[in-house]
Amino acid sequence: MTYILSPIKYINSNDKSRSGSYVRTRTYYIYLIDEDVAKYYHGRERMFHDLFHQYVHVSGKMRKIISRQIHYITNPIPMLTLYQIIKNTFSNQWDYVNQTGSYQLSIKNDRDFIEVTIEKQYVRLDVYGSLDAESIFFEGIRAFNGYLFAIDFDNHKFGWIRPIKERKYV
Repeated sequence: MTYILSPIKYINSNDKSRSGSYVRTRTYYIYLIDEDVAKYYHGRERMFHDLFHQYVHVSGKMRKIISRQIHYITNPIPMLTLYQIIKNTFSNQWDYVNQTGSYQLSIKNDRDFIEVTIEKQYVRLDVYGSLDAESIFFEGIRAFNGYLFAIDFDNHKFGWIRPIKERKYV
């Protein structure tokens, strides 16, 4: 059985955006991590970052092996559910485009522009502007009932969208 991930198109944050005068400042890739894996690796999130980072920067046989590992620890993104959460949270601020089986959403205001692309295996969030824009988006999708893990490859930032609660045993 062969596992193939949707290709990650790594985007350098210094590239000019296709959204006019905005310049891409941050790109996040968001994955839905399997619940058992997320709980087991709680506190060791750097291992997830390293695995995804290796996948982006290797090729050949090693890439295929890492692809299988990523496929094992992630679940497909429930596109419609996530789209509904985004739509309900940001109701009239979003423009929607359906391109080849993926949802592409964007929000604009005077200073910021966010572009969200929901693929089968991950969500790509391109943020053009202030940190407030991404914070508002991350707060909005916390309603999603799953273990979403976000990675910014350029700035080596990563973490859970909604922190995992530790169980307290008495």
